[in-house]
Amino acid sequence: MNNRLLRKPACMIAMMVMFCLLLSACGSSAAPTASSGTATTTESGTDTSTTAATDTSATRTIDTAKGKITIPTNPQRIVSTYYHGTLLALGLKPVAANKEWWMGSPFLKEQEQGIEDIGAPTSMEKVISLNPDLIVINDFDVEAYDQFSKIAPTLYVPYNAYNNPKEEIQLFGKLLGREQQAQAWLTQYDEAASAAREKIKDVVKPGETAVLINVRDKDISILGDNYGRGGYALYDGLQLKPLDNVQKEVIDSGKQILPIQLESLPEYANADHIFICFNDGTTEAQKNAVLNSSIWKNLPAVQSGQVYDLPYDTFSFYDPASIVGQIGLLADMIVDKNKQ
Repeated sequence: MNNRLLRKPACMIAMMVMFCLLLSACGSSAAPTASSGTATTTESGTDTSTTAATDTSATRTIDTAKGKITIPTNPQRIVSTYYHGTLLALGLKPVAANKEWWMGSPFLKEQEQGIEDIGAPTSMEKVISLNPDLIVINDFDVEAYDQFSKIAPTLYVPYNAYNNPKEEIQLFGKLLGREQQAQAWLTQYDEAASAAREKIKDVVKPGETAVLINVRDKDISILGDNYGRGGYALYDGLQLKPLDNVQKEVIDSGKQILPIQLESLPEYANADHIFICFNDGTTEAQKNAVLNSSIWKNLPAVQSGQVYDLPYDTFSFYDPASIVGQIGLLADMIVDKNKQ
């Protein structure tokens, strides 16, 4: 299966049901529902000393959506059911992660080497066998929080603990005592975005609009700036402007994804530039149903040749390294398109 969806996948419900059945079969009791607070560091132990970086016994206590937990200052064996890309950006390499859903970014090939797969749904037996000293989870695995926390300190960070990738890495930097590494990525991001905007300045005028369209099987959706598929790189990094109705209905509303009918494309895709991503599994017939329609062919960006096909296996990922890489790729695509 190659369904790596990088924000809040439509298959979350199915995954949760499968996981609950797995836990039920093991005779476990129901876990508490997730709280919605933002995790913050509340006190530091010996991690401020010069020996903390190599002292595996040092610990720190932090506030999380599940209350106060004590975690290693310098974790050596992290199992990450989600957020492994963020941990890598902070210089922390997990021993295991969810390969089927979240790994495989072309921007993380070297860094992901040696990371074991814990399966989908997560195999509790595999996690136990890895003897982790820290487990990191998100909403996908929160129902099993009690089981995870019996194995090792478990850091649960819900989706609503942050609003965008910059906030996410700053949050994890604070939680894990990696503020300097978080700031280093923010600097890298700003430099990449600035360089990309400089590259396209002669072909993209200030205020030009763009729309991000996702096609999955027969379903067409308009995506915002915080749902993957290159949205953050496009709108925040390159600073192309969303249409007013997309800004209001997709981004400002917090929905980040708006399913539409083909007939509604002129209303939501009347932009200077169209970026379109076809999910894995979308057939040629389903693609052609969009691309060969008179509705599509009459869109302004289609008629002016400003349509960009975003490869799913490159733009579905939403980790820090992938976002920086996507900024550069988008800039190159725009420049190359306008050389023709």
